Amino acid sequence: MRTRAIWVGIIGAAIILLTFGVGWAALQVPGVARLVKPLPPSPMPMTEPPVPSPVPGLRPEWIAFETRRGDLGDYEVYVITPDGSRLTNLTRSWADDLAPVWAPDGHRIAFVSFRDTLTGKASLEKSSSLYILPFDPLTGTSPEPVHRVTDGQSRDGWPTWSPDGQRLAFHSNRGGDWDIWVIQVDGTGLTNLTRHPGADRYPAWSPDGKRIAFTSQRSGNEDIWVMNADGSNPVNLTQSPARDRYPMWSHDGQRLTFNTNRDGNQEIYVMNADGSDPINLSRSPDSTEGLASWSPDGRRVVLYSDRTGNKDLYVVDLETGQWQNLTDHPASDEFCTWSP
Repeated sequence: MRTRAIWVGIIGAAIILLTFGVGWAALQVPGVARLVKPLPPSPMPMTEPPVPSPVPGLRPEWIAFETRRGDLGDYEVYVITPDGSRLTNLTRSWADDLAPVWAPDGHRIAFVSFRDTLTGKASLEKSSSLYILPFDPLTGTSPEPVHRVTDGQSRDGWPTWSPDGQRLAFHSNRGGDWDIWVIQVDGTGLTNLTRHPGADRYPAWSPDGKRIAFTSQRSGNEDIWVMNADGSNPVNLTQSPARDRYPMWSHDGQRLTFNTNRDGNQEIYVMNADGSDPINLSRSPDSTEGLASWSPDGRRVVLYSDRTGNKDLYVVDLETGQWQNLTDHPASDEFCTWSP
């Protein structure tokens, strides 16, 4: 009986060993591994979550500007973000490209080009055309070719968009005098808005689409005027003996910036849309400041200034008065506009 009990214990231990240890034994003993069931596959390694797609309606802000950085000493249209990054040449033309302005949707830029002329130089030619280039605000590039809007038979310049993005107002000498004209973006529907022997130039369409501000010499010197979008009811807003130019609307339509020499040098002023309460914004008696374009929130403007000896772009905080130098390049960086 004792011997039988011993054998029963040995056999039981062997069964337990085979049950729980066969896997380990199979891995150690040649020829037994084929009896072991394969282990389940290891979980796939974790990967980085995909970058979310941009939220519709949200896009980076951009500033477009004309600059004389072209390889041939020509003016090109560049863009840059308000923090001074992502500088990109959009036009890359052999000729001068000037005065870039944003469509209300932020996906198109109208500009003036001399690429259809013999020399391509604004200083030498008597004609120019309006062009539109597409713009991708997410990549900061122009994905498609530009297209021409006006015929290049006169000196067309200073485009400004209607709020619906369907028309451009601009100044032109095509009628013999400098007047304000309007055209559809497809090149049709050309209409003369002003017919005055005094030069009417530098239009700016109001955000509500009802008015166009412009510079006119019809009072004897250059003042800021405003008229209905159909050209009716022109009103002198500034009535100053100084030269006032380049009106730019705030996005809420309540204020206008403009350039003036009423302090003896070229400064940026801001006033209410009815011409009241003009205030010197730039306060730079030792330098020249150009036009000023508003940020979408109305808290800042971008302008160009030669306060360091060269024309560069600056962002000015309207509340604090702080200036931020946006570009620093030996070439002239000038006409600049903030994207919507």
